[in-house]
Amino acid sequence: MPTLETGLFWPTQDSEPGDRKRQAPEWVAYSFASREAGSRRVLDCACGAGYGSWLLSRGGARSVVGVDLEPDSIAWAKDHFAGPEVQFRVGDATSLPLSSGDVDLAVSLETLEHLRDAPAFVEELHRVLAPGGLLVLSTPLGRGDQRLHPRDPRHVRELDPEELTALLSPRFDIEQRLGMWTAPELGEPRLRLRPGGLEGILRTGAQRVLPDVVRKVGRTLLDANKGPLAWIGADQWTTAPVQLVVARRK
Repeated sequence: MPTLETGLFWPTQDSEPGDRKRQAPEWVAYSFASREAGSRRVLDCACGAGYGSWLLSRGGARSVVGVDLEPDSIAWAKDHFAGPEVQFRVGDATSLPLSSGDVDLAVSLETLEHLRDAPAFVEELHRVLAPGGLLVLSTPLGRGDQRLHPRDPRHVRELDPEELTALLSPRFDIEQRLGMWTAPELGEPRLRLRPGGLEGILRTGAQRVLPDVVRKVGRTLLDANKGPLAWIGADQWTTAPVQLVVARRK
C-alpha cells in the first residue's frame, strides 16, 4: 500500500458514481476524452491515482496506459484501477515509458503548466502517438502577467491561446478548441488525482457562465439541486479559466 497523503481524497471504483460530484472537473474532462477512446490504445499522462484511466477504459479503449511521476500514486492506481486493459507505470512526462507509435490517443489534463520543458513534452507526445493519432490536452488559459506569474505556485507557466497554438503547431494540427468551467460554489477540491491536481482550476476565477446551449462537442455534469458543477463547451471558450484542445498528430 502507498503512503497516503493525509487530508486528500483517494478515489476507488467502489466510490463511483459519488466521486463525480467530488471530482466534477476531472470527471467531465475524462468523460469528454472518452468519446475518442473507442477501440484505441490510450495514454493517460500524469494519471495520478488512476481514476481517469479507468474512466477511459470504460469508454471503450482497447488499452490504457497511465503514467505518473509519483510512485505512491501509481501504487494506488495499480491496487484499485488496474485490469486486463489498464496498466500503470511510473514515468516522467518528458521521457515517457512507451515505445514510439504505441498509442492512438494521448490524454493530458492539467499537466503542461507544471513542466519546465514544455517543448520536450510535446515532442514526447508526438513520439508515442501513431501517425494521425489524437491528443486531448487541457491547461489553464493564461492572461496578462498571470501567464508568467501564475497564482498557483506549482505552475511554471500558463499559456494564452496563441502561445498554446505556437507550442503545438509544429507537431499537431488543432481540430477543436473549447473551454472548461467549474461552478465556483464547489470550493477548493482536495483530491489526490495527480501532482497539482485540479485545484488550480478554481483559483483562476471560474465563471458561472453556462451557455444557453452547450454544443454537442461539450460535456456537462449536473446536480439535481445545484445545477451544473462543471462543463465543457465551444461557446465563449476564450472566457473560460481552462482551455482544452483536440489536436491530430502530423
